[in-house]
Amino acid sequence: MELTNTLTIEHTVIASNQPYEKVLEALKARMGSIEGWHEMARKLNETISADTSWEQITEIINSSLGESGFTIFSTVEHTPLLTVSGKTSKAIQYMAGNPLLALQMSRLLPEVALYAPLRFVVYQDEAGQTFVAYDNLVSQVAQYQHEGITQVAQVVQHNLRTLLIEVTQ
Repeated sequence: MELTNTLTIEHTVIASNQPYEKVLEALKARMGSIEGWHEMARKLNETISADTSWEQITEIINSSLGESGFTIFSTVEHTPLLTVSGKTSKAIQYMAGNPLLALQMSRLLPEVALYAPLRFVVYQDEAGQTFVAYDNLVSQVAQYQHEGITQVAQVVQHNLRTLLIEVTQ
């Protein structure tokens, strides 16, 4: 059986008054690092046993989060390919999130893991203007019509928007 839904996604683009590199630096300063995430995952694997408390797990995960409450899981650098194609624009895609908030949603419906981690892109256009773009998580998970998922998605979306406004201003 195959089920298909058509979604309406709210897409946001924030124009920055900061240079591209400065936005990247501000993100790095406010988010947990990829290396921190890997270290946390290693520590979690070593620690988890039948008698590990949820508080211990939460403490380990929180140690990998930056001040924004998010960590960077991965980045995809598009700039080299743009350069090779003759463009002066730059772009880097981030996959980031908060594993504890993601778990709150995916335990209600595992399919929600499709939308966690979040993705957003920081880019500089040909004119040198910097932007950040993302798809609204609440609109992505609206298809599930689940109040618990929507409530957590609203928190995540608020935190993401706050972070992205901070780094672009």
